[in-house]
Amino acid sequence: MKRTIGLTGNSGAGKSTVAGYLAELGAEVIDADQISRDLCKPGQAGYLAVRKAFGPEFFRGDGTLDRQKLGAYVFADPAELVRLNSLLHPLVLKEVRRRKKESAKDTVVIDCALLVDTGLDRDTDEIWLVRAGKGQKLARIRSRDGIDEIHAENRLKSQAGEEELLARADVVLTNDGTLEQLRKQIGEYFYGKSGN
Repeated sequence: MKRTIGLTGNSGAGKSTVAGYLAELGAEVIDADQISRDLCKPGQAGYLAVRKAFGPEFFRGDGTLDRQKLGAYVFADPAELVRLNSLLHPLVLKEVRRRKKESAKDTVVIDCALLVDTGLDRDTDEIWLVRAGKGQKLARIRSRDGIDEIHAENRLKSQAGEEELLARADVVLTNDGTLEQLRKQIGEYFYGKSGN
């Protein structure tokens, strides 16, 4: 029987690190953010929808979507973020579900920061939450995305509060220590330690 893990956590918590190790352990990782990126490549459905809704000012001279510019805009305006998500989320959900259905692996991991917000939590058997201190998350976001503190703060504010995620999580991974400590936690839960 296939096991589906929903992997979530605020931006900068370390979800990608956890997902990478779960892949090493043999799981198939379906990365919702990467699917969203792929859907926004020229000619794809997400690209066409975003261009029609937001206009050419969010696209570079070569026609590609300027994700950093669009991100700064929508994360500063909750209503615009809702508008963007209403365009992309249905497309992402459809592709995630297709990949899950077609996977031949025993364990599938749906890696999605907005797991609960999008309703993808209903497609999982268990929810794994990755946590880290706010300072660490902000530093990781700034380093990863090349943005300033204000834009990093806006990105964190746009996501579900950790209290809500904690209430839904079956497993909580704390990513404030070393990589070895994180891997030990992942291994324990992956191989059967109860999350409750």
